[in-house]
Amino acid sequence: MGFVAVIFRIEGAGARALGGIVRSGAVALMTATCAPAVSPHPVAEPSLDVPRIDGGGAEPSTQGIRFGRSAPAVGARWHVSVDARSVAPDPQGGTQRSAYLSSYSVEVLATNGPAPSRVRLTFDKNVHRYQGLDTATSIDGKTYVVDDVPPYVHDDAGGPVPEEEAERVLDVFPDLGTRTRIDQVLPDAAMAVGDARDELAGAVLAVIHPRAWTLDAGSAVLARVEDGDAVFALAIDATGRSGLRMVVKGEARVRLSDARLTLIAVDGTYDPSGSASEAGTFTLRRTVRDR
Repeated sequence: MGFVAVIFRIEGAGARALGGIVRSGAVALMTATCAPAVSPHPVAEPSLDVPRIDGGGAEPSTQGIRFGRSAPAVGARWHVSVDARSVAPDPQGGTQRSAYLSSYSVEVLATNGPAPSRVRLTFDKNVHRYQGLDTATSIDGKTYVVDDVPPYVHDDAGGPVPEEEAERVLDVFPDLGTRTRIDQVLPDAAMAVGDARDELAGAVLAVIHPRAWTLDAGSAVLARVEDGDAVFALAIDATGRSGLRMVVKGEARVRLSDARLTLIAVDGTYDPSGSASEAGTFTLRRTVRDR
């Protein structure tokens, strides 16, 4: 009945997470996440053991590459930008355009072995856009400290924050205290161009959102090495909690020096109801750079 949906928020069991469909005239946007590996609060994780849906088309090579691993350093900083957009027909014959735009900095304040255990997040921007009109979320323009122990999220002075804000922060940065999921699924052995590492598709989906999606099928093939990154041809077929289906293809870039995910760039479609007339298009760009 003319509704657009790309993941926004689920209300359920007293906890808020991203996901769900908003009907005509409203927007459903997707919030993509920031980072590492295992959430400090329980989440349903998508399986990383997935069938192939795309051969990738990369030419095999005898020259192998290996991913470096390095422990995080206190004071390390990086910046994340997320731009997720959807376009779909509306009931009146027009077009619904929605977006989720986020830009934030991360600073490591403490570490625990191979991972940060406390970070400072500064949100330069966190907005939902519908038909060109931006609406700031409750975390837009604010700074938080996230720990790997309860209560997890504080304001920059160490004080408590409203539950709704804490939930949004943990949706953006859910994983603290362990190796990133990307790091966990990458091999210690050398990879050659043309090699598959399909577990990476599930790990990337968890970065897009750690609990809203179930991976139905996915593939990741090492397509080339470029500017110090391993570039994987990526394909993801996933179902949201509301039944929304997302099918996207594109690439994921992983830095060779430390196995950090530096780029997700995917495009495709989402289908809220199985009706071709209601299907929409979806694009996501998530970039990470050092600061």
